[in-house]
Amino acid sequence: MQDSRDQPGIDLELKSVTKRFGTFVAVRSLSLSVARGEFVCLLGPSGCGKTTTLRMIAGLEDPDEGEIRIGGGRVNDTPPWERDVSMMFQDFALFPHMTVGKQVGFGLEMMKHPKDQIRRRVEETLATFEIGELAARKPDTLSGGQKQRVALARALITQPRLLLLDEPIGSLDYSLREAVMLELKDVQRRLGISFVCVTHDQNEAFSLGDKVVVMNQAEIEQMGAPETIVERPRTRFVAQFIQGNNLFDGAVDSVAEGGVRVRTAVGDFLVPLRDTAPPPPGASVSFSMRAELLTERLGPEHPNRLPATCHAVEYLGALRRYDLRISNGRSVKIERFGASAPRLAPGEQVTLGWRVEDGVLHAPAGIRA
Repeated sequence: MQDSRDQPGIDLELKSVTKRFGTFVAVRSLSLSVARGEFVCLLGPSGCGKTTTLRMIAGLEDPDEGEIRIGGGRVNDTPPWERDVSMMFQDFALFPHMTVGKQVGFGLEMMKHPKDQIRRRVEETLATFEIGELAARKPDTLSGGQKQRVALARALITQPRLLLLDEPIGSLDYSLREAVMLELKDVQRRLGISFVCVTHDQNEAFSLGDKVVVMNQAEIEQMGAPETIVERPRTRFVAQFIQGNNLFDGAVDSVAEGGVRVRTAVGDFLVPLRDTAPPPPGASVSFSMRAELLTERLGPEHPNRLPATCHAVEYLGALRRYDLRISNGRSVKIERFGASAPRLAPGEQVTLGWRVEDGVLHAPAGIRA
């Protein structure tokens, strides 16, 4: 592959990429770009195609259709070791017989760098990741967090254009995850290398990603900034998949300026129109509401109202999540932050309300991304 590091802007492009395993379509006509220095997270349920996508970028799987371009150059027929990418696996894939120092310098050895240059680069990289004192140790003596640093240092010492990460913190203890996520993001920003990360953990994707790509059934369902995915889910699947959304299904009763009235099994509600074309009266639609935007303290600004009964309370430290049941037996969630937030008790009956502008109308079925 030709060296195209001088090409500005885009480090990775996938153009209508499709991958089949027999009659099974693992990835269908997927198009995606990664800007230089961008952290992109592929998020979705098991079997949605995100790991297959990562493996095609790495050169471990060949696409059946479409084009993969890295740094402006087509790499469909380029072997993995010539793609200017490194990959970090979930289990870190450290060599059990090698010391940390040898692990980190392994890539440079394979590239036939001079020994004195390898020694210097290894020392610099160990210092960057604050693991210099581990240089003589072997993997079986390291903690999960230390192994993660070693694997990251080994992947980045060759200064690849792209670092591909497959569930990078999935094997770490919960107590380590927050610290490791912050460190991973800090390293990426300091080095300016583009990261593409596969995860099924929403907190991980939203904490790390500059762009989040939500995949479903081999296709991209929606992509954008984390805030956009959370606050403006474009489709019913995204609203249902992303935690903290309350989902309602119904039919359009009428269309008014700037919004629609949706008739559901539990009442009629006003929902705003943003970038969605007005659906015709009678059309089946869905909309969602964030749990933190529902309130039991009603005012004239809350025309949408819904009687509910508190069923259970989850205490999550700074957050309390209330599970309420509505007239058709379905669950509705509300969330309250802070110790001084109003509290509900199981069995308590309330009327919930929300502002018209806080609802999100989803695109019709079949319209994605």
